[in-house]
Amino acid sequence: MKNNLLFFTRIFFFSFSLYAINRLVFLLPGLKQAEEKFHFPIFHLFLLFFVFLNLILFLVKKVSEKSFDNTGMVFMIATFVKTGTIYFIIKPILNIPNNQIEKTNCLIVFMGFLVIETIITIGILNKKQ
Repeated sequence: MKNNLLFFTRIFFFSFSLYAINRLVFLLPGLKQAEEKFHFPIFHLFLLFFVFLNLILFLVKKVSEKSFDNTGMVFMIATFVKTGTIYFIIKPILNIPNNQIEKTNCLIVFMGFLVIETIITIGILNKKQ
């Protein structure tokens, strides 16, 4: 139990760090006005990715405990499903013309969370060697 709490505390720390950096970037004068026109607020975007991050890592952790050989495949399938789901959720952003800042922000947030998922999954896979 204590190990799981530490695990998810670490996930929260990484996610909150990304959120804080993103908020600091949008405090710049030129970007502050662009943020007001966003279709999805930054907090909602991070909350969406945070939920998917926890779901994927929960699945990966459970599968690694039960059937370690399938851990990598579960991670890849879960990431594929997440990518498809996120695409349909943020599709309105992609259809808005002259919205490059929000599109770029979504991509950077997606890549940031993907990096966190991948690094933690690699750590899970390396512990069993």
